[in-house]
Amino acid sequence: MEARESGGPASDSHVPHRPAAWLAATLDASLAVSAYLTAYWLRFQDGSLDLFLPRAWATLPVVVAAQMASLAALRAYTARAKVDWLLRVGSGIVIGTVAAIAILGLTVGFEGLSRVAFLADAIFLAISAIGWRGLWVLRERARARQVAAIWSDDLIDRADQMTTLRGVVGNLYRFRALLKNLVLKDIKLKYRGSVFGFLWSLVNPLLMIVVYTTAFTYILRVKGEGFVFYLMLGQLAWVFFAGSAAMSTGAIVDNSGLLKSVLFPRAILPIATVLFNLAQYLLTIAVFLPAMLYWYDVPFVAPMLLFPVFLALQVLFTVGVALILSTGTAFFRDVRHLLEIALSVMFWTTPIIYELQQVPDRLRLLILLSPMSPYIVAYQQVFYFRQWPDATVWLVAIAHAVGAFVVGSLLFLTFEDRFAELI
Repeated sequence: MEARESGGPASDSHVPHRPAAWLAATLDASLAVSAYLTAYWLRFQDGSLDLFLPRAWATLPVVVAAQMASLAALRAYTARAKVDWLLRVGSGIVIGTVAAIAILGLTVGFEGLSRVAFLADAIFLAISAIGWRGLWVLRERARARQVAAIWSDDLIDRADQMTTLRGVVGNLYRFRALLKNLVLKDIKLKYRGSVFGFLWSLVNPLLMIVVYTTAFTYILRVKGEGFVFYLMLGQLAWVFFAGSAAMSTGAIVDNSGLLKSVLFPRAILPIATVLFNLAQYLLTIAVFLPAMLYWYDVPFVAPMLLFPVFLALQVLFTVGVALILSTGTAFFRDVRHLLEIALSVMFWTTPIIYELQQVPDRLRLLILLSPMSPYIVAYQQVFYFRQWPDATVWLVAIAHAVGAFVVGSLLFLTFEDRFAELI
């Protein structure tokens, strides 16, 4: 805490104002139009878009009107951003989309329409509508606290400054030693008492290659050339995500002593769990990729240079998920158990042991929208198929990463002040 000279009246509210209702509605309507047309464009990548596009244009006003009406009915355009705004916006989009489906089904039928496109439309609209609101709230929150600090006549609360996105990002570098020590602590604990230590991270992928090759080539007799290479590209990326998600549920609730005794940005805790699993993943990849490229005589091609780009997007997405899960677990301990079920379902809705092209055309977009699918498909495309990732993969990967990070940051910073009393 630091003293500051008085310069005027203190701000008494950190609650950010929403943009004008007309501006918010205009943004949402524009995003609704874009999301609906984008959903059809992604759904019909096989050249049949021209057959469905006229029908999509004809039904567009009904879908957008239903979504906007539902958002308005659930008070998504109120003047102040209350804590439950995220739920109201998400529910409004879902209810509006369902209402549009019901109206179209009862009036004109579904001939020439795609049910999967309706789902994709709702997902894209939810990500974009929540995303811009989240960025707005984070910006207004930072402004309100900056104004309060300028006009305060008593003290500046440095802990309060850490609960803004800018403050957290800035303090990540300031507290880089703490972040590094947390990651190293987890690594040391994992290999404590082990004779070979870090070597297990190098031996493990090699053993997996041998086991998978034996199982799928000589026992199950999978005929796909290089199937083990394809399988492990997805499996290793999945282990990184699933491990980060599972550990993040305890990032807050399992560190009560640290939270109550040391002042630091609380977001460091879930971020540290992601970086720990990232370190494990990079160690594994450092052995796996050269070994598999050599074993299958795979030449280096330009698309492989995109691996760090998609890895960065996956890390951003995983950090967002970790922030969401760590916040949720602080309030509801059952999140840990629900996550186990969710990960089991997500594994089979992610193209790890099967190719995306093997999925029926009407369900392909649905599978690609699964949280981890775009990143794993991108790794498979650049390394296994040695081709540039599709525009669809880029769009979904970026949308998932930005959406998860914005929502995760907003939730975490909103409730960060209550963590100490909850645990």
